[in-house]
Amino acid sequence: MNESKKNVGRASPTRGDLSGRRFGKLEVICRSDKRGSRGARTVPLWECRCDCGNTVYKATDTLNRSPNSMCSACAADYASSQMRAAAGYVDGTQISRIKSEHLIASNTSGARGVYKDRVTGKWRARLKFKGKLMDFGTYTDFEDAVRARKEAEQTYYGEFLDSLPSE
Repeated sequence: MNESKKNVGRASPTRGDLSGRRFGKLEVICRSDKRGSRGARTVPLWECRCDCGNTVYKATDTLNRSPNSMCSACAADYASSQMRAAAGYVDGTQISRIKSEHLIASNTSGARGVYKDRVTGKWRARLKFKGKLMDFGTYTDFEDAVRARKEAEQTYYGEFLDSLPSE
């Protein structure tokens, strides 16, 4: 007998009461009165509570399909963290960027992290590290601002890069 014909008319193993079951970050509370669309038909939805506390409504097939079932807020956080990891971020710092010697396209001073303040006309040295922008002073001489930036790089980046596992 054909395998697909064997199961015709039989209840699937996921049918029935899903209350109390866990799917990824979601715990099923109860079957709700709400229905979701699947093309021309509608399917019942389950009321679920995410680990973060949000309440969401999901169809049985949606719960079963993904081992990472979660609310939309957690899904956005998860996607963001996955993209940051793929881009080489560690503790809010992109490793490839701090290792690179290349200037970004918008740089007009010719030195990383040094720019001319339009209000004062002086040079400023800055560094972004672990998601925080740090200012290392305002200088009349361009070379002093570059020196301050280089010292900051050694202080912050050097120790950080040394603490990472070698590739």
